Amino acid sequence: MFIKTMIIDDEPAVCSELEYMLQKYIDLRIVAVRHNPLEALPQIIELEPDLLFLDIEMPGMNGLELAKKLNQMPNPPFIIFSTAFQEYALEAFDTPAVSYLTKPIMEQKLDDAIKKVKSLQARSKISEGKGYAGEERICVRKQNRLIPISVGDIRYAYVEEKELFVATKDSVAPCDLSLHELEAILNKTGYFFRTHRNYIVNLKHIVEIVPWFHSTYLLTMNEAGRTKVPVSRGKIKAFRSMMNL
Repeated sequence: MFIKTMIIDDEPAVCSELEYMLQKYIDLRIVAVRHNPLEALPQIIELEPDLLFLDIEMPGMNGLELAKKLNQMPNPPFIIFSTAFQEYALEAFDTPAVSYLTKPIMEQKLDDAIKKVKSLQARSKISEGKGYAGEERICVRKQNRLIPISVGDIRYAYVEEKELFVATKDSVAPCDLSLHELEAILNKTGYFFRTHRNYIVNLKHIVEIVPWFHSTYLLTMNEAGRTKVPVSRGKIKAFRSMMNL
C-alpha cells in the first residue's frame, strides 16, 4: 500500500527538490504538487491523500489555516510542515501536524518524519481492522511496565514539563508518544478535541462547562479527581460549535 502524498508549496524549485528527496521512499507516491493552497483544497478532498508536505507562508491562505480546515475532514491527512521560518513552530504545533521541518530540509529529519507517519498510519490501519476507532490502543507506563489502554477510556491528556500524561477514569500515567502523535490517533475517533496547546479532552467525558476569564471555559472531566481543563481563547469558537453552545 502506497502512502499517497501531496506537496503544497508556492516555490516550484522547493517542490522539485522535495520530490527528488522523496524518491528513495519506495512505498511513497506523489499524487499531486500544487503551488496555491486555495486551488489545492478541492484536490485534497478529491484525491484523499494520506500525507501532505505543506509550506506555511503562501498566497491566499497560509499553511496553518489550511491545516486547521483539513482537520474538520472525517479522515484528515497527516501533515508535515516544511518552512524556512522557525518562528511558526509553536503555532504549527496547535494543528494536527505530525512534524515540522525547516528549510533546507535535512535528510535525517525527513527520515524521522516519514517514519513517524508510517507508524501512525500502521496504528490507524490496525484500528480500522477492529471495526471502530474507539478500540484502538495506546500504551502508558506504570511501574516500568507498558500497559495497553483503549483510546475510548482516555478522559484527557496533557503535557507537563515536555512529558505526555494520559488520564483514564481512575489513574494518570505517562505515555511515550508526543501530544501531536496522540492527537493524530485520537482525531480519527471524532470525539476528542484539542482545547489548549497542552490539553486534549474526550468530549464524551465532560461533566461541567464553567465560564472563566476572557470568555473562556474550564471543563470538569469525568474522572476520579474531577480535573479542571482549560479551553484557550483561540479554541473557543471551535469548541462552542462542537458542543452546540
